[in-house]
Amino acid sequence: MKRKGVLIVISLCLVLAMVILSFALVNHNSYALNNEEIPEKNIEVLEPVDDLVWNEDLYLEAKNIILVDKEVAKEDPAVEIKKNDQVKGKAKATTAKKAVEKYETNETSLGIDVSTWQGNIDWKKVKNAGINFAMIRCGFRGMDSGEIKMDSYFLKNIKGAIANNINVGVYFFSMAKNKNEAIEEAEWVVNLIKDYDISYPVAIDTEIFDKYRLKGVSYSTLTNNAIAFSDYVKSKGYTPMIYSYARAFNQYFDTAKFDNYRIWLAQYNDEATYKGRYYMWQYTSSGSVPGISGRVDMNVSYFSVTNDATKRSIVNGVYKPGNLDEVEFKELEMNTTLTKDVSLRISPYTTIPNKAGILNKGTKIKVVGLGKEWVKIIYEDNTYYINDVNSFVMNLEELEFTEVNLTVKVNKEVEVLYKPYDFLYDNVYKKLKVDDEVIVIGSNPEYVKILLDEKEYYVNDIEFYEILNDNVYRPSS
Repeated sequence: MKRKGVLIVISLCLVLAMVILSFALVNHNSYALNNEEIPEKNIEVLEPVDDLVWNEDLYLEAKNIILVDKEVAKEDPAVEIKKNDQVKGKAKATTAKKAVEKYETNETSLGIDVSTWQGNIDWKKVKNAGINFAMIRCGFRGMDSGEIKMDSYFLKNIKGAIANNINVGVYFFSMAKNKNEAIEEAEWVVNLIKDYDISYPVAIDTEIFDKYRLKGVSYSTLTNNAIAFSDYVKSKGYTPMIYSYARAFNQYFDTAKFDNYRIWLAQYNDEATYKGRYYMWQYTSSGSVPGISGRVDMNVSYFSVTNDATKRSIVNGVYKPGNLDEVEFKELEMNTTLTKDVSLRISPYTTIPNKAGILNKGTKIKVVGLGKEWVKIIYEDNTYYINDVNSFVMNLEELEFTEVNLTVKVNKEVEVLYKPYDFLYDNVYKKLKVDDEVIVIGSNPEYVKILLDEKEYYVNDIEFYEILNDNVYRPSS
């Protein structure tokens, strides 16, 4: 019995020692940030757990988050995003200093974004850690029900942040199916925040595509929803911003339409590879800040408070398309019709965020340039590019030839074409060399028709030969 008691005491001592050690480590990793000079290890980044299974009920319980109705949490679109967070990239070990230095401007600042899922926050500790701003989720629209709900910790968060002199912006997780719903969301947000000092942007968060109540909603519609939300917010005196992840800006949104709006980029890398313009970068979801239990999203903004007219609004160093190879086009003018639905881009690249909308099958266009993979078109007096050379009816004008029958000798190297159209790619059969002999069987002001290897071909040069023999029988007069 005594031996058993001794073992219990020893076990309790070991547990106590582990608790003390853990407490010491936590204190060791509590960092005080300084705006002017950020220590190398001021913000811890926890390594992501690949096999973590997200369970909102267990998470709510573990974080001691109290909701009036846990069913509300199940409607929260953030739950879906937590399940699929890798779409933003795999969060790597990095520091706030590295993130700030990547694209530093004279207005760079460090911040966080928070919601219900951070639970109770000690905003005084957050301020003392050197956090300049907080983007606070104010609400969301239910994934299935479509009901607008306030984030259960919004009031507590915004009051706590402002009370501790932290600049605040807000974001709303949208599930709007159309423009009217997007405006409804914006109106709801503006009404909610009207009594608070909002010094950072008001953002629309769109991260779910073609799922739940957005099943079948086009990317163009979601683009227009983001613009409608932003325009309403701007009309009420706030600075709008559009949040999503790099792949969405590159592939889903018609991002070319966002030129007049601030982009808040989510890309969880040590370095942002997104080549479009952005004003705020969420670089990890695995940050750790004193005053917040567990992981938190970390952000770098390339501006200071949005309502300070003395601060410059032009952001330097965050728009780097890179050295892109120039795409060559052969010129032509062809009025034609699309044979399939296509995405329009304002430049002939898929690696930058330049989508400008969708054109449907049957739309009439003018093709003015043809590349190996790209088509250059005019539509409604604007120039666009389509990444599909087989997306339209090839209206090839039939050319007339005057028949001849000449044996000729080639006097310069020329290409032999399958068809008499110099704007077509993959249209070269072979090259003729100087002194080759061929038979010319037709000509017009631009092309020569030849007989070669017992088949008809074309040369886009009417002076490439010298006549050896006129094979046409002409009876004497």
